[in-house]
Amino acid sequence: MKTLAVALAIGISAGTARGAEAPARGWLEGWRDATVAIGKRVSETVRGPDGKEIKRDRFVTVGTGVVMGLTSDPAKVPWLVTARHMFFDLSRGWEPTELYLRFGWFADRPVDEYLGVRLELVREGKRLWLSPGSGVDLACIALTMTPMEVGRAEVPYVPVEAFASADDLFEGAGVFALGYPASEDPKEPWSRITRPLLRHGIIAWVSPSRPEDALIVVDAAISPGNSGGPVFRVPSGVDRLGNFVLGQKVTFLGIATQMRLTTLPLVVGGGAAPEVDEKGKPNPKAQSPVGLGVVEPAARVRLLLERAVQLRGGRTGV
Repeated sequence: MKTLAVALAIGISAGTARGAEAPARGWLEGWRDATVAIGKRVSETVRGPDGKEIKRDRFVTVGTGVVMGLTSDPAKVPWLVTARHMFFDLSRGWEPTELYLRFGWFADRPVDEYLGVRLELVREGKRLWLSPGSGVDLACIALTMTPMEVGRAEVPYVPVEAFASADDLFEGAGVFALGYPASEDPKEPWSRITRPLLRHGIIAWVSPSRPEDALIVVDAAISPGNSGGPVFRVPSGVDRLGNFVLGQKVTFLGIATQMRLTTLPLVVGGGAAPEVDEKGKPNPKAQSPVGLGVVEPAARVRLLLERAVQLRGGRTGV
């Protein structure tokens, strides 16, 4: 298959125009274009306008990914980076052989009309994606789709030059996250989102000894649909020392991989249910998000991409 040509780096400087006559795009649009919905196709039975039941296929989101690339890669291959559990999760028995991608520029097409582009994950029993291993929740796969399938001759991507440095990693720094919600409500048309939702928060914790290559904790509304999506820092006006600064750029912090949950007792009659019922059996408990998300850092993503490019070396797989 013909490999997509990688586009120039997305506009990570706010207000950058593409030409003298072209209108300036918002700084966020390049990040949106590089953020992809990962999903599956499902068949459902619905009732048509005439009252008859009809069967139709629909794209259902399972997570998010982001297109990235190495400017030093002579092949200019675009890579989809996401959370490893999007491709493999032993606890759920989840190991799909294929998934589907919806790119942001098809946002005006409903999920039951545009079903996305097929992404082959396994061929002849061999995984086509690469991961650092079970201890790191990251994975990447080369995008070898044709321009006709994708709808563009080139794809926007996040270059490694936009990756965060140690100066960007400090507690209190403002962050944004892009992701597609993985839940739907038939009564709320907006819930079948076809473009990534933007969420905001701050860095809540970084490792004091290994800030660049250890997991990052963010205080933000991270949901299951954010898994595999990009988290980036938007300059908030002060640096890590508290000095007011100007002219900084948006930087890629890492990939959202999970939200933190806590177990709470059920509420009965205005109060917490007892630990056990009248028969001595444990009462069920509810899991509730605590507003924290875990992020695999940009440094790990960079190592993964460099390894993937090295291993690919002209082969059709990773």
